[in-house]
Amino acid sequence: MHVWRQSDCASYALNYFQNERGFFSPQVHHRHAIDGATCSEFPIIYYTASKLYKWFGFNDYYIRWINYLILYAALIAVTLTSVIVINNLILATFPAVLLMMSCIIMYYGSNFLPDVPALSCALIGFYFFVKHSKSTRDSDIYIAIFFSVLAALLKISSAILFIVIALFVIYQRLIKKNLLYSRAHIFIIFSGFLTVFMWLIFVKVYNEMGQYFGNLQGTMGIWLTDKNTILYIIQRTFTEWMPAMVSYKIWWFLVPVILYVIFHWKKLNEIFTFFLPFVALACICYLLAFFAVFNVHDYYFINVFCFPVLLSIAFFHIIEQQLSVKQLRIFFALSFILFIMCAEDTRAQFLFRRYDQGWNSVPPQGFYGIEQYLRSLGIDRNTLIYSPSDPTTNVSLYLSNNPGWTNLFGTTVADAKSRGAQYMLIESSLLEQDSFKEYKEYIIGEHKGILIVKL
Repeated sequence: MHVWRQSDCASYALNYFQNERGFFSPQVHHRHAIDGATCSEFPIIYYTASKLYKWFGFNDYYIRWINYLILYAALIAVTLTSVIVINNLILATFPAVLLMMSCIIMYYGSNFLPDVPALSCALIGFYFFVKHSKSTRDSDIYIAIFFSVLAALLKISSAILFIVIALFVIYQRLIKKNLLYSRAHIFIIFSGFLTVFMWLIFVKVYNEMGQYFGNLQGTMGIWLTDKNTILYIIQRTFTEWMPAMVSYKIWWFLVPVILYVIFHWKKLNEIFTFFLPFVALACICYLLAFFAVFNVHDYYFINVFCFPVLLSIAFFHIIEQQLSVKQLRIFFALSFILFIMCAEDTRAQFLFRRYDQGWNSVPPQGFYGIEQYLRSLGIDRNTLIYSPSDPTTNVSLYLSNNPGWTNLFGTTVADAKSRGAQYMLIESSLLEQDSFKEYKEYIIGEHKGILIVKL
């Protein structure tokens, strides 16, 4: 699912590995610009994966394992945050359990996209921030800022918690004169924002130098979206995105839970009474600013999961105070039944998205394993190719492990040939089209329906 963007991520790591690129010189296979030099998110995951390729041999599952490791660290962090706030250990596990009930969190958490690792780093940062309120150790707030900055670097839209942390510290230090937060803390926070800002400037300059603009580097607000598209996105959100985020059985409780928390607002500590409204407002602003991407990109919703995590911790904290021991036991029993039913819904969503052809932009099977066949034909991995069967940036190029062009941006065979493409990888059915018929006599091989043509 979303193999287009995921192949971009995998391409970064592979190019780091085999081209021995420096950390600040990320590259993809597509050459629609100069040499594929481009970047978007902070490439620490891809660079780390490239080192694992070097030490243990190539296997792009390393990216999955890194992302999964970060996700499970975040689940532990959410639980530890809950333990600080909630005394009942069973209740303290519920926020992390609910997060695991999300299909898109668990699915993308084991894939290549940076969204779940970014959210995970933000939640880890929030844990250390809450921990600092109890321990008062400077090291905790410094670690919190580190992970918050890393979250923003991985995905700028995951800076929501970092922004609210900054507002909270400034409010406590400058308005309430709380000496728990020092000017040094404020300085470190602003240094973190400066780091993120410098990275964004680097991305802009680096992409301009490489003339590669295949990544979204701005917003796509609702104010730029026409009425029909708005209605389509709303309809698709209710029918497809929402059940993928979490079961409808849990969605039904959202408004009652929010109202319940508001009604018992005074039972929350100062951190949550500050964070919940500001995080909610930031999430709303984010959804409006990136509204247009939700027509096809469900994973952009991942960045707002920080709010339901905080809301669930607050809710269970209040529940603990309001219910008697006997009532808590009944609540546990009902919750377990709900979790089991929701887990089945999550499993159904996961399998549907994994195997339904409508959800998967699966490239022609002939591209899988084609790299070894190309090498057997004497085609070096640095040889430029053209892949007219592929409308994406990097899918077929990554699978063949050759730089070159796809038919993205309307690139034609003549365009690719004029820029140095020496071979064309094309589905046999496409060769009957008028624009490709002249190349029939130049076929030098075939791999499971993919013809290799000498240009």
